[in-house]
Amino acid sequence: MSAAYINCEVLPGLFETEYYVVVNGDSGYFVNRQNVRVREEPRTNHRVIGKVLGYIIEQHLGKTLVQLPGEAVVGGLRTWVESSAVSAA
Repeated sequence: MSAAYINCEVLPGLFETEYYVVVNGDSGYFVNRQNVRVREEPRTNHRVIGKVLGYIIEQHLGKTLVQLPGEAVVGGLRTWVESSAVSAA
């Protein structure tokens, strides 16, 4: 598995050590803050754009299957994203 950063929306997590990230607009995860890059801190009711560290599992026809660290809230730990949303770690 190759490490990569995946575009996401970021909100505060339940604890100070985590963020809640949304990938593809529908898959949500609680992720350790150390695995997320943001330019500004998210606040309650204020999402920010960021990148979450994940792993490339498979690529096919412009899509990439990625596995994210953390706890899945909506969806599973793996999700398909547009390949353009993935950058090298």
